[in-house]
Amino acid sequence: MNVSWGNEEWLWALAFPALFFAWNLFHRSRASARSRGRQAQWATAGFGGIKPAPRSKVRPPKALLCSALALLVVSIAQPRWGTEKRITFERSREVIIAMDLSKSMLADDMKPSRLDRAKLVVESMLDTLEGESVGLVVFAGTAFLQSPMSPDYQILRGFLKEINPSFIPQGGTNYEAMLTTALDSFEQSDGMADRFLIIISDGESLDSNWKAKAEELKEQNVRAICLGFGTKEGSFIPDGAGGYLKDPNGAVVLSKLEPNTLSQIARITEGEYREASVWIDLPQLVEDTVKKGQANLTEREREEAEIERYHYFLAPGLALLLLSIYWEFPALPKARNIKRKVAA
Repeated sequence: MNVSWGNEEWLWALAFPALFFAWNLFHRSRASARSRGRQAQWATAGFGGIKPAPRSKVRPPKALLCSALALLVVSIAQPRWGTEKRITFERSREVIIAMDLSKSMLADDMKPSRLDRAKLVVESMLDTLEGESVGLVVFAGTAFLQSPMSPDYQILRGFLKEINPSFIPQGGTNYEAMLTTALDSFEQSDGMADRFLIIISDGESLDSNWKAKAEELKEQNVRAICLGFGTKEGSFIPDGAGGYLKDPNGAVVLSKLEPNTLSQIARITEGEYREASVWIDLPQLVEDTVKKGQANLTEREREEAEIERYHYFLAPGLALLLLSIYWEFPALPKARNIKRKVAA
């Protein structure tokens, strides 16, 4: 039988219970030799009360304790032997959501606002996912990773409730920074999954520097699902003080959906572009895009999986430890001087 170890370096710790047992035997023999010839009566105090005890049993050799420690050390070392057939599932989908936080996302041509509608669409998608890793990038004049990719959607939901344009004071719509941040996030993953970048925005890029980054997305097998939030008629942008934002000339700013950049990114990455002026079923859109790539979950069998056997040592080790506390650590009464009264 071939035995392997998960934490083989812990086996050196077996020397401690062995040395402790040898030291205990030596110390016990010396104590027994010093106590010979004395007339003191020895007793042990345990759970059952105080009982007379022979001197040889006053200090047990701690064999149970040493055995318990040895078994626990072996358990920590994770012994493995034998094999079994296991069916495992490979994660095959990674999603980065890039949310535009420019002030124009506060326009109310989509009720209650473009940003609030986008949050609802993302929430509906999270309710249908099972095990996929999802991250969040926020961008405006710059971009940063708000939530790394993780299958824990509660963290992402918490961020969705809080994000607003004040997170990024620098205005504008910097697609180059957003795509760079998304690419950095995908590079940190294992690269074995279907990858999707969901871009939620209403704006147009003022330059074309983002095109090189879009080509990199395609090289990394990342498909972009671009959602245009807003209408062609547009709406004014609230300033948070009961009025509307104005340009340097004092004219009220009318924000309209500018879809050209989003549609180009989708075309370059062989993804999808949709206008979200009406409710969009983002989960279904993701599923339709997945069909262009691999399957959602890939089942595979691993024939030679070693079986963990640490529990064979952990349970008896804990049992012996409890027995050791009961039997090998009695409460010994302290020695006292008793004065005899002399009769007058």
